[in-house]
Amino acid sequence: MPWLILFSLCIALFSVTSKAQESQLEQLLKVEIAAYQLSSAFSAYVLFTGTPKFSQQLENTIAAISPILARAETDYPDVVDKLEASLSFVETKKELVYSPDDHRLIIGLQTYQNPLYQLINDKKQTILQSEHETASLSPIIAEYFNTQISFERVLAHYIAISASSAGFIVSDISIEDNVNAFSSQIENITNKGADFKRLNTKWRFIKSNMLKNPGQTSPYITMRTASDIRKTLLNIYKDARIASGDF
Repeated sequence: MPWLILFSLCIALFSVTSKAQESQLEQLLKVEIAAYQLSSAFSAYVLFTGTPKFSQQLENTIAAISPILARAETDYPDVVDKLEASLSFVETKKELVYSPDDHRLIIGLQTYQNPLYQLINDKKQTILQSEHETASLSPIIAEYFNTQISFERVLAHYIAISASSAGFIVSDISIEDNVNAFSSQIENITNKGADFKRLNTKWRFIKSNMLKNPGQTSPYITMRTASDIRKTLLNIYKDARIASGDF
């Protein structure tokens, strides 16, 4: 029907316009989230030896990264190049997950990811010195990004440690520091409704597990709960994300 076609076109135009208005800082933060999620997905894929569930999660993560890179290409070509190098490593090495030395895949990916994290951090510091770019994010959207990044960082750290005895190192940050950082970030959440209470319950459930020695943890349960935490965070910031055009 003509009205349905027109409605669909309006929705598509609104979506494109919203994405086109992303600030440079927002683009960079989304790339940072994507980078941590790639690390988590690949580490889980390695840990669970390419089982269908985690293989599909890895493929879904890779697919979700493509549009993020496309939007960041103009402003951050060097950042995009580094994340694409990580993606290339994953694509060319993931079949090695079935070898006895598959834990080395975690170390291999981090040789690409660690310089990427450092580059992103350097660029964030530069952007945050610009009043114009800082003002382009509302306080609630800045809170959303800070909270999600903190969670994605600690999750990537935990699952990499679980998948490789060699661990996961970004500078000198420990898993304890990352766990404490997210615990502190939760306290800063403005919307303390039912979803906030649910988030706290789920986080307390896996927090102590993340701090155990690798052989004593339950990574499958932790990853499943982490998936619920991601959904809960999206619900907490749903209204703010819709208002900003970030569906």
